[in-house]
Amino acid sequence: MSGINNNKEQEPLPDIPTPVLNDPRPAPDRDQVVSAFKTLEPARNFSTMSKSPCAKESFLDGAAVGLGVGLLKAMRSAPARSAANWGFGAFVLMTVGTWEYCHFKIRQKRQLMAIGQMPVVSTIDIDASKRREAIAARQNNV
Repeated sequence: MSGINNNKEQEPLPDIPTPVLNDPRPAPDRDQVVSAFKTLEPARNFSTMSKSPCAKESFLDGAAVGLGVGLLKAMRSAPARSAANWGFGAFVLMTVGTWEYCHFKIRQKRQLMAIGQMPVVSTIDIDASKRREAIAARQNNV
């Protein structure tokens, strides 16, 4: 009985706008998606992906798990197409999961460094201190 106003003394129900078919204006979400895709530069974005942190580990873990799941599914006498689908799905899930977990750990480290609970250690400083110790040891031995 929604939409029927039996009480004449109260204010009338608001009019519900009817949807307009073939509205020439695009939906706002579509504009955002299209503008996001226009900013992609596949040649540049995918060529620099290997330089980003966690990329190598994520893809190797995903490939290993995807191959394993696909082979296990194939050995259980599943059709080849089904086994390939399971393997690819496992690859995608493992790659994304490993990527996100690695970046989560990086964010945690950065937060700890920002609040001062984790010292900022540079590998250059460690190498330099090891070189100084080695030089001092050589000078003491001579």
